[in-house]
Amino acid sequence: MANAADDYPSIQDHYDWIIVGSGAGAVCAALLAKKAHKTVLIIEKEDKVGGSTALSGGVLWIPNNSVMKEAGLPDNHEDALTYLNHCAGSPAPGSTKAQRETYLRAGPEAVDFLRAEGLKLEAPAGYSDYHEGEYPGARSQGRAIVARLFDLRELGAFADRLRRHPPGAEFPVSVPEGVLLTLGGRGWASKRAYMKVAFRMLRNILGARIVGTGAALQGRLFKLALDKHIPILSGIPVKDLVVEQDRVTGVVIDRDGGEHIIHATHGVLLNAGGFARNDALRAKYHNQPSSAEWTLANPGDTGEMLQAGIGCGAETNNIDLCVWTTSSLPPGSPPIFTLGDMSKPHAIMVDSTGIRYVNEATSYVKVGLAMYERQRSVPTIPSWIILDSRHRKHYFLAGHPPGKVKPEWIESGFIIKAHTIAELEEKTGIPAGNLSATLARFNMFCRNGEDLDFHRGRSKWDNFLGDRTVKPNPNLGEISEPPFYAMKAYPGDVGTFGGLVTDEHARVLRKDGSAIGGLYAAGNITAPVVGRSYPGAGASIGPALVFSYVATRHALGINMDCPG
Repeated sequence: MANAADDYPSIQDHYDWIIVGSGAGAVCAALLAKKAHKTVLIIEKEDKVGGSTALSGGVLWIPNNSVMKEAGLPDNHEDALTYLNHCAGSPAPGSTKAQRETYLRAGPEAVDFLRAEGLKLEAPAGYSDYHEGEYPGARSQGRAIVARLFDLRELGAFADRLRRHPPGAEFPVSVPEGVLLTLGGRGWASKRAYMKVAFRMLRNILGARIVGTGAALQGRLFKLALDKHIPILSGIPVKDLVVEQDRVTGVVIDRDGGEHIIHATHGVLLNAGGFARNDALRAKYHNQPSSAEWTLANPGDTGEMLQAGIGCGAETNNIDLCVWTTSSLPPGSPPIFTLGDMSKPHAIMVDSTGIRYVNEATSYVKVGLAMYERQRSVPTIPSWIILDSRHRKHYFLAGHPPGKVKPEWIESGFIIKAHTIAELEEKTGIPAGNLSATLARFNMFCRNGEDLDFHRGRSKWDNFLGDRTVKPNPNLGEISEPPFYAMKAYPGDVGTFGGLVTDEHARVLRKDGSAIGGLYAAGNITAPVVGRSYPGAGASIGPALVFSYVATRHALGINMDCPG
């Protein structure tokens, strides 16, 4: 990585391929260009590399890939297409039949390319497709793959230039292990997860720097980029795109206090994320309320490249979407995901009138869509997560281990505590009797083991977030033992999820459907190939990586069957 001349060979004024952003897709594209003996440059405006991918779960939803097959998890193109079509719905700009076909066919190829380059991947156990049991073609074992845990010491002097969570917010843990930790040691699977993580933490205390999730994925990709001597300009904003004769031919960067043009023979790939940190753009494009205070996207997710693409005449679609992750806002802390909290027994989520309106354990994007849809008729943002003493005894809540509620949370009003449901209604402003009626119906479902309203606990994904020690339904438990608690829930996010319309080659399209010469895009800056859905874990990073690979192949004329 370079923002100093001696880190890499000096930065040139001309490259074959320029990539804006440094997430998973960007590094994949750069590695492919390097393999094809092309000159390539990655430009990252933040001092840290990795983008929002480095802060994410680091999961890739790429059906029919070799990693899952080697793990004994079979898949095929036909089932994957059937499932994707049911999730994404009718074809739309950014999610055409051709784009879906390309994604599913190029995805396994991109995975094999990265594995050949040295990326270590594995298929986590139990990570079901989110709509298993709801849509045909879903896989109960899932189609998600992740990077193996990574020791940052392999990056040498560059380790601290990788984007990471703040100290104390990052653990050497895989995503499935993280879910098991929220059970507080209930069941042997949770106990084993605790022991494994404790052992790794001990290793870190003794000198290792083991990381998991997005830091592991980006750490491994960063290491490959370093080994291939791929230049990465960090701390350098791209100010604009260079357009000559109706074609994008380079970028204008802000360097050393002045503007500098870098030309690109084959074009520019925008893999720069969305605009989650830009309140002005959220106010312009999103349903309201919407706030940058609710996001966990990286600080550089501010939308300049989206605006540059629009300035070139690009069409947009689904620009109101986010990768929503239901969140709480603890005092003095960043947002904390609460989807896993409300998926456990003894908890539900209700609107401001005390009415339940969604399966709390389903796809987090579907929950976000439900919150905004409900908001049209009833104040729903924020909603209330309602739970009883057994939830606090057994499970994590807002990142806090099982046990008593922090006194300062009660004092600040972040958590509302009551000894009766009537008292909880009064303290939250929920109309008298409404929450009592909702809980009476929900508790009946718990006793019978079936949620007749929203089918919570029917899918493998729901169960993954639940408590397998609870029978007959791992996601259902009565809310009946005082004290009772209420906590506000917001449509937090890990990034916006819509934008520039692209075609099956990842070329950015104008409003008339023509391609803007030399301009390609992938990831959260684009209208998603999965439409207004989220088929499984990694359904944002997976397409970002695959279409960055596709863009590079198309722009550089690389043979599909022989990238090198």
